[in-house]
Amino acid sequence: MTSNLKNKPTLSKETLDSVMKVFKLFQEQNGTMNCDALMNALKDLKFDLQDPAIFDIIEEICTTNKVGLTYDKFVEKLNEQLQDRESQKSMERTYELFVDEPQGTLTMDILQRVQKEAGDNASEEELKKTFNNASSNGREIPFEEFQAIMTKKNAN
Repeated sequence: MTSNLKNKPTLSKETLDSVMKVFKLFQEQNGTMNCDALMNALKDLKFDLQDPAIFDIIEEICTTNKVGLTYDKFVEKLNEQLQDRESQKSMERTYELFVDEPQGTLTMDILQRVQKEAGDNASEEELKKTFNNASSNGREIPFEEFQAIMTKKNAN
């Protein structure tokens, strides 16, 4: 059973070995895994089935793929999940670089300081316009709004 994934896997070799063992354990005779087996396999791989992203994977596969899940598709979905988690962590770390304290929010003062440190030459008016477009209340940009902005920009 070899993987013909187009993208280089983000899963380590050790993890891929574990995934393959689990997949082989739960696969049917036709080489695919059904919905119930998928849930058992994810449990064996220590994924939290209550995690919304994992639930989405299960729901997508169980409602759209009646034939069964191939090994390549299984690895692809796990890779997507791990990439989403890493993207989320990266976004959180980036946000934390801006804010002054844990659980803080991005303010206009912080944005002005970052602009100055970065040597950005945008005018104060442009900076205020950008900030006001990003902030729902005009005083701060909480992480959730920052995340929505970054996700929206990345989607375009």
